[in-house]
Amino acid sequence: MPMRNWMREGGGHDLWNTVRRLNMQQWDRGRTAILNDKGIQMAGAAVLQGRFGCEIEQNPYLRIRRTFAQFGWNGLDFLSFSFSRQKWEASVGSAVPIETKWNSDTGIIKNTTFYLDFFCVRHVMRSSSYEEKESQETPQPTAALFAKRYLNTGKVILTCLVSGFRCINMMVGFYRDKDILAEKDGLLSTGIRPNGDGTCQLRKSLYISNSTEESYSCGVHFGNLTVKWDGKIWDLAVDHSKRHHYWLLWSLAPIVLFILMLMLLWFTAVKQDKFTTEV
Repeated sequence: MPMRNWMREGGGHDLWNTVRRLNMQQWDRGRTAILNDKGIQMAGAAVLQGRFGCEIEQNPYLRIRRTFAQFGWNGLDFLSFSFSRQKWEASVGSAVPIETKWNSDTGIIKNTTFYLDFFCVRHVMRSSSYEEKESQETPQPTAALFAKRYLNTGKVILTCLVSGFRCINMMVGFYRDKDILAEKDGLLSTGIRPNGDGTCQLRKSLYISNSTEESYSCGVHFGNLTVKWDGKIWDLAVDHSKRHHYWLLWSLAPIVLFILMLMLLWFTAVKQDKFTTEV
């Protein structure tokens, strides 16, 4: 499944499908040749892995930093393509026959080189342009600060939610009056989590007294996004109590079932004993 918005429609979707198709072609060719090789001993289950790609740099001229066409066997290096030497190299003895066979086939060498040197570089450049365009179109993050009543009626869970930012380290400050709070003050954080649309969110929470007169706020560091708690509390005590009762019922269900089974066995034994006595 495409993970970024630009991969889901238009030219970005076509690019994503092309990259996936070409990668699968490289994978299928290598997988078939490796698994059909009689020199590989397979005792029980085995895992064959493959990865194909490249890294480029434009500063200011295009330069290929690294390419990789590799196969792994049970989590260990098995066979890889050296772009500079223009040949396949075995990492273990069992891969040597395949290395010899592939290096003697000029078609395989040319196909692998062309894929890494042309298709991969071209696709990475196009992907980068889509990424840059999407980052420019990404909406500014939003922030909200709200409170929910805790099971303990004297406590409130105050939560700061910042969402819609690019998935990089986001510095979110949580303040009591003018003092910034940290873990040692009881501040809890979910860490950065994906939203599913290419952006991320971050939650920070703090347990406070529902009768506090202190001022709380949160916001994004080095930005103009700050929200202040309005003092309102979402009363969810009833929902919590219902959820608690449901949990209690489910926890008692196995005990009730066990007692019923014991009673059934007891009645069966008594009935059997009575039948034996009468006979």
